[in-house]
Amino acid sequence: MAYSEKKITKTFNKICDRIIEGESVKTILKDKEMPSSKTFWKWLNEDKEKVNQYARAKEIYAESVFEDIILISDGTGDDVLIDEDGNKNVNHHVIQRDRLRVDSRKWALSKMNPKKYSDKLDLTNNGKSFDNVNKVDVIFKDFSDEDNSE
Repeated sequence: MAYSEKKITKTFNKICDRIIEGESVKTILKDKEMPSSKTFWKWLNEDKEKVNQYARAKEIYAESVFEDIILISDGTGDDVLIDEDGNKNVNHHVIQRDRLRVDSRKWALSKMNPKKYSDKLDLTNNGKSFDNVNKVDVIFKDFSDEDNSE
């Protein structure tokens, strides 16, 4: 299917909007009205502005995932169940599921934007090696000849 420049822009904008909302590109491109994945990646390959737009959509989505982590962590809705006798029981399944949800999102964020969300420390100078490394001279003094009598 041939796309006019106007149709490409409109379709690409829709794709980016859906990415921001949390849909994967793979899922979006399965829709009938969307281009094939080959066409989509071709559009990206040929237009630097679209690359920037796509990257920005992914950044916005990452911020949304970050906010989800806080919401999930702060949520306590189903953590405690009250049985018919009024006894409170901790719902460990919900707590474990929330832990998995948070951990999965943290891992995904560390891959989406490692500079911002990774646990690794950048021990370089903005990705570049340090040029001037200070040299340290260590001098060992031999105290064996000194008089140690006290």
